[in-house]
Amino acid sequence: MTARHDTVAETVKRIVLDEARCPAAVADVPDDEPLDGGLLKVSSMALLGILTRLEDEFGDAVPDDVFAGRSLKSVQDLIDLVTAPEAP
Repeated sequence: MTARHDTVAETVKRIVLDEARCPAAVADVPDDEPLDGGLLKVSSMALLGILTRLEDEFGDAVPDDVFAGRSLKSVQDLIDLVTAPEAP
């Protein structure tokens, strides 16, 4: 993994934990953790909050076409969304 990937992954996990109101530590969240699994319970409203905060954190809106054909079911899916070539 690159330093950028590690930074993005940590930021995504921090935001997900905050929006899910989960007390776990960032280090305890594996990249493949489901958004609605044993550790995280991300509601649809929390997912909207996550996406908004990711756009704010990374400084630009994520283009709509980045969402085409994507399913956001895990932390890794969010990391991939932010690191996609089309993303900010």
